Amino acid sequence: MADRFTAKIFRRLWIPTIVSSVGWALSDITDAVVVGQRMGSVGLAAISLILPVYMINCAFAHGFGIGGSVRYSKLLSDGKVKDAVSNFNRVTQTALGVSALTAVLGNIFMEELLRVLGTVPADGALYSATKSYLRILVTATPLFYLSNLLNYYLRNDDNGKLAGIGSVAGNLLDIALNVLFVLALGMGTAGAALSTAIGQAAAILVYLPGIFGKHNVLRIKKTAFAPGYAFCAFSEGFAGSAQYLFSLIFITLSNNYLIRAGNETSVAVFDMLQNAAYLILYLYEGTVRTMQPLVSAYHGEHWGAGKRSVLRLSFAYGGAAGMAMTFVIAVFARQVCALFGLWDGEAAVTGAFALRLFCAGSVFAGASVLAAGYFQSCGRERESFIIAALRGCVVLLPAAIIFALRGVGVFWWLFPVTEAVSLPIWMLAAKFYGRAEEAFDPSRIWHGSVRGKNEEIAAINERAAAFCEMWKAGKKQIFYVTMIIEELCLAIMQKGFCGTNVSDCYIKITIVAETDGTFTLRIRDNAASFNPFAPHTNKAREDGGFDMDATGISVIKHKAKDSFYRQYGGFNSLIVKI
Repeated sequence: MADRFTAKIFRRLWIPTIVSSVGWALSDITDAVVVGQRMGSVGLAAISLILPVYMINCAFAHGFGIGGSVRYSKLLSDGKVKDAVSNFNRVTQTALGVSALTAVLGNIFMEELLRVLGTVPADGALYSATKSYLRILVTATPLFYLSNLLNYYLRNDDNGKLAGIGSVAGNLLDIALNVLFVLALGMGTAGAALSTAIGQAAAILVYLPGIFGKHNVLRIKKTAFAPGYAFCAFSEGFAGSAQYLFSLIFITLSNNYLIRAGNETSVAVFDMLQNAAYLILYLYEGTVRTMQPLVSAYHGEHWGAGKRSVLRLSFAYGGAAGMAMTFVIAVFARQVCALFGLWDGEAAVTGAFALRLFCAGSVFAGASVLAAGYFQSCGRERESFIIAALRGCVVLLPAAIIFALRGVGVFWWLFPVTEAVSLPIWMLAAKFYGRAEEAFDPSRIWHGSVRGKNEEIAAINERAAAFCEMWKAGKKQIFYVTMIIEELCLAIMQKGFCGTNVSDCYIKITIVAETDGTFTLRIRDNAASFNPFAPHTNKAREDGGFDMDATGISVIKHKAKDSFYRQYGGFNSLIVKI
């Protein structure tokens, strides 16, 4: 059956997400760019040393965000609105508690933390620059957590536009304040950290209407504190955020090795490489953010064809964007190095060499990121974790040791080698240990469609009735299932399209025979915003007679075990349980 929805929804979500991803990338590299321009290698080295702390924040913020929002999307796809709202509040409460504790402990043990990161007071300017940045970064941890959480949940609440606007606004402010604080006012690394914190706060302010507005499911509601629930959600999202913990270990070890085996220049090149990588990898990760709400929703609907369609679109769009950026960076590698303050000499030559090597491996990295995101969205955390573990630990760390033993000049080869080796190993492991994509019995799922013609409804109802009968539905259940299809399809065609352009109407119907004897109907259509279960459908006609359409809808609402309407991606989605 042709899929009239997925490609349009995907494009509608992908464009603002990619715009915000570019904004995130520019925001993250701006610290390194302006500090490198103002302070040179010392400033870049300081930013490189604090990256492990940034990775810890990312691991927890994205873990809570991914795991919580995947659950949220699945709950909404099953019509469990109250549970979805409770999920958001429980995860947010715990995440903010963890972030506040992290901020307090980080400030108390600041000196010990700096020593672990690889700098001591004897390092002079490097130590001072690192401490100035770290103090503000640690204190602003709750802002970072909340900003990321809201962004994930808004995208799963059909509010991707607001999520995109908020992230872009925060990132643009971050960039502008970086220029003001660092270049104009000479505040050094402290100015770079402060601009990032203010940018996160600004993004949160933009996000707030998405949880206080009347037209969205997402909202703040008094909920009992449930850290157990939140950490269970975090464990489900950990496969997607584990890469940050692996990066923490890798960056810490690499910084310590480079600062001892080489000099501040080697650490500066390493930081430049990590930051320039954001320009490529954030495009793939942005595509994953587009993919996740759709795949999670389709997974809840047991629609395998829809999930695979999203995966194909993700590789097509994300791959094209990522490879285009890779080409530009590889061609203009020396100019990219100059942007970070590595103008000439050893730093420029080494930086360009390392950057082109990273670009060579980024094609494999992009495929791994997209595959991991897909499996994470399907609830297949094991496959996602295997990819992250190979790229971030199992292959990367031995490769780092091997190339480090050959000297700093050879060290940069570990990036393309790790990516090129990790992907085929995972493909073999997935083939050997892989399990069926859909645990739910596919024979319990039925699909049908109506393309704006009344005469199609009778044929669809015959097939739907046969399916329900096959799964032991009672006569009343079969009657109400067919009644729902007929009444709702007619209402959508007559009122959703107001009698015009009805030939453009497309209605997709899915029936799931649940194991508890319930039959779940999912109806998605391309009409303008139209909820057939809205209150006005109960009203009698103005001339005093009865509106038979409204009467039929009223009966359905009364007899349905549960129902839920939402507009997502520009289309109407309705769930009814009989």
